[in-house]
Amino acid sequence: MTLIVLDLNLNFITKIRSAFFSITRPVIEVLLLPRDAFVSFSQHASTVLSLNKKINELENDLRINAKIMLKIQQLENENKELRALLGLQVKLDPSFVNAEIRYELPDVYTNKVVINKGESHELAVGYPVITARGILGQLSRVYNTSAELTLVSDSNISVPVSLPASEVIAITKGQGNRATFELQFADISAKIKVGDEVITSGLGGVYPPGILVGHIISVSPAEAGQFPEVVGRVASNAGLQHQVMVLLKKEMEDGAE
Repeated sequence: MTLIVLDLNLNFITKIRSAFFSITRPVIEVLLLPRDAFVSFSQHASTVLSLNKKINELENDLRINAKIMLKIQQLENENKELRALLGLQVKLDPSFVNAEIRYELPDVYTNKVVINKGESHELAVGYPVITARGILGQLSRVYNTSAELTLVSDSNISVPVSLPASEVIAITKGQGNRATFELQFADISAKIKVGDEVITSGLGGVYPPGILVGHIISVSPAEAGQFPEVVGRVASNAGLQHQVMVLLKKEMEDGAE
């Protein structure tokens, strides 16, 4: 009873409690430090994991979007080629078969690709193949549902051509590098220039006249008794083409007439 009376009059117990709290508080704070550190570390780790997950999701979305954009670009390019081929078909009005390049033959000594049409589509060896950009080559081997196409850049392919700018008639011979051809038997006195257009002449009846073959990229003057060294770059590159058009025998015979 005495302690209660003293506490009521002097607030004795409250002062003792306050003093005890002041003494023990720093100790408690120190004891809580490991807990606070663990909680902080756990929250930080959780935040890092969450951010890494979001980054991975964003990177995955970017990869998917990149694939979609690439596919869209490929479809747009193929659509342009198809429209250009359609315009070429209307211009030439030949008998033809549309085909697609499947792959390149792994032969370093030849420039050949394989298309997805063959004998079952009335194709035969010797048929010319063109694209929206120009002459691509000639069928050299035909199977039931596929065929080998030898490119203009192959050393075994020759195309009768003309150069409208200089009124030259000549023959191309591929240089075997998938990109260029040599102009043979060009007029010694002809004024051939870099950039001149090379088109099919129609001679021989294999290739229709007036189709682009390529452009001249170098001209070396002729030496005494020799033809000038003239090199051209093909206009139609198989590595950049998927859709092609094979001209059939009827058109070739018509051209020969």
